[in-house]
Amino acid sequence: MARAALEVPNAAPASDERWVVGLIGAGHFFSHFYLLTLPPLFPLLKAEFGVSYIELGLAMTAYNLLGGVLQAPVGFLVDRFGPRRILLWGLGLNAVCILLMGFTETYSMLLVLAVVAGLGNSVFHPADYAILSGSIAAERLGRAFSIHTFSGFLGGACAPVTMLALAQWTDWRTALIAVGLVGVAVWALVALRRDVLKGEAPPPAKDGEAASPPKAAAGLGLLVTPSVLLFLLFFIFYGMASGGITAFTVSALINLNGLGFEEASAALTAYLFGIVGGILLGGVIADRFQRHLLTATGSLSLAALAMVLPALMPVSGILVLAVMGVAGLGMGLVLPSRDLMIRSMTPAGESGKVFGFIFVGYAIGNSIAPVLFGWFLDGGRPSLVFTGACVLVLASLLAVVAGRYAAVRNGVPGATGSPG
Repeated sequence: MARAALEVPNAAPASDERWVVGLIGAGHFFSHFYLLTLPPLFPLLKAEFGVSYIELGLAMTAYNLLGGVLQAPVGFLVDRFGPRRILLWGLGLNAVCILLMGFTETYSMLLVLAVVAGLGNSVFHPADYAILSGSIAAERLGRAFSIHTFSGFLGGACAPVTMLALAQWTDWRTALIAVGLVGVAVWALVALRRDVLKGEAPPPAKDGEAASPPKAAAGLGLLVTPSVLLFLLFFIFYGMASGGITAFTVSALINLNGLGFEEASAALTAYLFGIVGGILLGGVIADRFQRHLLTATGSLSLAALAMVLPALMPVSGILVLAVMGVAGLGMGLVLPSRDLMIRSMTPAGESGKVFGFIFVGYAIGNSIAPVLFGWFLDGGRPSLVFTGACVLVLASLLAVVAGRYAAVRNGVPGATGSPG
């Protein structure tokens, strides 16, 4: 697992880097936006198709889970055929499926389109990270990663209010067709400027040897190295903590401290905005402060401390907003440094499969979280929502520290010296 420092031989000229970040950010925005296009329309879809909420939930499960799990095999396609080609296929497939949902007359066709859309949605993380790694200069890569992550969160935040507004002004079919057409327009723009989207250059051949693409067996072997598996574990724990807090903060605060619905919802909003702010600030820190493990340790420790406070003491008013905002800040700050640590231990030309494989952990964590945290609440222990999230954040910290040290022990050039 070798990368000769964080150099980017294919890096785009500075004038093109803004296009790269903008195009990749736009695609990631719609990746998250489309994940949340259907839930706000569930009451209308239920009446239209005469189905249950369980059946509608099945469509979302197919969309989310398929899109998450398929990232691993798609990562191999990214490294084999190039991230630009795979990104265009996925973005186009996703947008067209959402558009066609506006014309569907049956629930079964809606379910099929959700499955195919999930296939399209699986390309973004492996393709995006491979393109950013190959197109952005090392000294600006942390900020590029942070904008990429921020754009995804922004897309998820914009989707519910946008879909509800469009459905109220027109109808649910027009709403889906409209956002699908915007996605097609974004696809056309990405296709038009695809020349600025560079993949990573393969490792240079030794003197007298011809360069050859990495074999699949070598790629599979890379994914079971201790450092990659430990970062996969980090994503699972982080996804569980993040998913649990996002889904159950409101209910837990109401049951634990007797907060009103509006106050508890404001606390969740503070947490979500804290994440967004942390992501942007974390990108600047990651570019200016190269000891990424130290940044990750401080960020996750801050998040864990803030998360456990509602379980230890009564918090309300400004205090609960501040506590949850700080928890979100810590959860966001870690993300750009996390991405740079993963990149530093990834061989050139292998980013697609590594990022695709590791991001499966986030999908796994988010799938487990609702069951676990729902069990806490059903058992009458709302405090466990916060203590459980704290424990999971600390577990993610242990995983990232162990993963970084494993990379150092294996002699990864980008991770040698002080693990911090």
